[in-house]
Amino acid sequence: MTIPAVRRTSRLLNATRAVHATESLTRLIACSVADDVLEQLSTAVDRDRVDSEIALLNAFAAHDDVTMDVSPVLCAILLHAQEASRLSGGLVDHVVGMSATGSAGTAARTGRDAPYEFDADTSTLYLRQGTVLDLWNLGCAWAAEEIVAQVIMQDPAASLAVVVGPAVVSVGAAWEISDALGQGFAALESPLRCGLRSFAVLHTHGVVPTGESTGQMEPAEDQAAQNTAPTAWWDRVAVGAEDAVQAITFVLMAQRLGDVAQDHLARAGAEAEFVGPRTGTPWRRRVRTPGWVPRAS
Repeated sequence: MTIPAVRRTSRLLNATRAVHATESLTRLIACSVADDVLEQLSTAVDRDRVDSEIALLNAFAAHDDVTMDVSPVLCAILLHAQEASRLSGGLVDHVVGMSATGSAGTAARTGRDAPYEFDADTSTLYLRQGTVLDLWNLGCAWAAEEIVAQVIMQDPAASLAVVVGPAVVSVGAAWEISDALGQGFAALESPLRCGLRSFAVLHTHGVVPTGESTGQMEPAEDQAAQNTAPTAWWDRVAVGAEDAVQAITFVLMAQRLGDVAQDHLARAGAEAEFVGPRTGTPWRRRVRTPGWVPRAS
């Protein structure tokens, strides 16, 4: 399997871009929290950062099997990865590469078939030789939930939305938060006005200047996490769920399921809006689950 090239704009993840608050005091508190949490996110799972945990693990696994204790942050994100795999029935896979050295011979030698194993009790991660993990999207979900949770502890009356990559977590009055959104975040208004607390937004773009087909998960055009298997069925998918981890999982499932995604997500209890690609006409196909009803105020 070919390992994807560098593909995310994690440098754009900063407190100023992440926090959208209705009150200045809430914004000050949230930005302080976000600075710390986003640094933890980058240190744990940013593959573009050579000294991050995930980059080091992937680098070591390129040469040999790896067993390593992981930080509490990476431990939490790995637990989310296990939940995502369970929710999706294995459809959402965090292994994005397997080099030629990571072959059946390695599995036979170690007696382990899975490319990676995680023991939450001991916070130990095993990577089979050649395995490349990408936990960025689920890390964004963890960060968004963590920022909001810490802000609420300090400011119980806070009203804000936190946007980390494709993941969005909000609390408070939707119409007030919508007014507080910065430019380029128009895609968030409809989910907010549906009363969704946690959701994820997927934008699918066609051909980029390099000539490679890419799909990007983003709440705004300049804050994206690119994916490697874009769906041709939808130009944009927004999915709301009980928490950001479920929302990320469901939106990744929608990316892979294409035109049957609506039924699967509705049965799973998610609310979603699917917007079809531009076809040269003013009209675009728009499909919503029954509970997707934006409110005026």
